[in-house]
Amino acid sequence: MNMLAPILPSDCLYIQLQWESREVLLCISKEGIRRVEEVDGERVITIRGSAQAIMSLLQGSLKLQQQLRLNELSVTASFRHILLLESIFFLAKPYDVVR
Repeated sequence: MNMLAPILPSDCLYIQLQWESREVLLCISKEGIRRVEEVDGERVITIRGSAQAIMSLLQGSLKLQQQLRLNELSVTASFRHILLLESIFFLAKPYDVVR
């Protein structure tokens, strides 16, 4: 999380992940990531898709923009927030060391 700190907001950025009949609400900030139950009037970024599409995003198998173009995910957010999410997911992706 330390390498992400410069691009993370000081205040919570709320992200709601929705798939099938489930949802998870996360708060992401410089202090870390935590699951929350509700938000009081704050703006929430919503990412909707199948369980497989959400998992591919979180595991770094496919980029957010790729999944948006393929209509596997939909995002309710400003373009600026979509770019921020893309950066967060890309930088947090574990990378394989070629030996």
